[in-house]
Amino acid sequence: MDSTSPRIGVFICTGDELLSERLKINKLVEYAGSLKNVEYAGSEPYCSEDRVKSISEIIAKNNLDRIVIAPVMEGGVIEQAAEKAGISPHMIEYANIKEQAAWIHSDAEVATSKARLLLAMAVAKIRHSRIIGEEGAKVNTQTCSGCGICAITCKYGAIELKEEGTHRLAYVNHDLCEKCGACVAACPSGSMNMSGFSNEALISEIEECTADLLDAKEPFPRVVVFACNWCSYPAANAAGEKHLELDPSCCLIKTPCSARVDPEWVMKALSRGADGVLVLGGKEGHCHYRGGNVRTNNRISLLTKVLESLGYDKRRIGVDWVNPDEPERFAEILKNFVGHIREVGPNPERGILPEEQLTSALHHN
Repeated sequence: MDSTSPRIGVFICTGDELLSERLKINKLVEYAGSLKNVEYAGSEPYCSEDRVKSISEIIAKNNLDRIVIAPVMEGGVIEQAAEKAGISPHMIEYANIKEQAAWIHSDAEVATSKARLLLAMAVAKIRHSRIIGEEGAKVNTQTCSGCGICAITCKYGAIELKEEGTHRLAYVNHDLCEKCGACVAACPSGSMNMSGFSNEALISEIEECTADLLDAKEPFPRVVVFACNWCSYPAANAAGEKHLELDPSCCLIKTPCSARVDPEWVMKALSRGADGVLVLGGKEGHCHYRGGNVRTNNRISLLTKVLESLGYDKRRIGVDWVNPDEPERFAEILKNFVGHIREVGPNPERGILPEEQLTSALHHN
């Protein structure tokens, strides 16, 4: 491994009794340790305040520069240790193996399998994460076309266009930027990005939760769910806290806002064999970002028409709304969407021969 490669540590906390009952922790540690760029994987009750020093020593001994914490814990003990060891907060990722695995799947095999997937996604995301500079959106002025779509999309007036010689470029005022990511998703040239939810990091999560799906019809179904940080993702955690039994086929990817969901992400998930893609935001009047859900609805409606023209069943794409205090509604939305996907059947790209993929109208790299 060269000196510039990420050095990742995975810390699985066993402080929760049900976590240890539902998950095969030793198997998870072994699996985490096998993932690319993981230099340390361990399990202990890391949430204890007296563990800060020992965790810092682990980080220093293994020369870690980014970490994954599983599950999300109160108290921030590992975060404190990471800070002492010089790791940036941007280089810390979470695998919510409690609310999104152990607490929603009573079967230990199913729960452990979901926890493996969550760990793989978290490691992939932090592996591809990078500090882009200021918080919020960032413009690559080398590729910016000056089209102005980002400025039109931003509801906060945080983006302005400036003349630079013979070109016009977009610039972000970070004092006004609210970090929703709507402009990043709208940028047609791919010149915008953002810390925390970068294009590279989110795409890596999509790739992990759709890995190897094209090779076979099983496991079926596999549903990618984009959940916004302020409404639908907290609803998912609330469902876990209430121990609602959820379908294990759903794979959650957190976004700052539903408007951050790039249409290319939906295309990528489907082209890699996902049987369905569901985008969840907050209800009307509850979006944290001035109508981000409206932009999402319009964007997904247009994308659905495009994909339908390519031969996809429109039921493979869904958009819905749920507030953070509606865990039962969250569970019902997932149940109904997965039910539709079961009726539609596996993605037609799955389990076909490579030579057939090359001529398929549905095949997009």
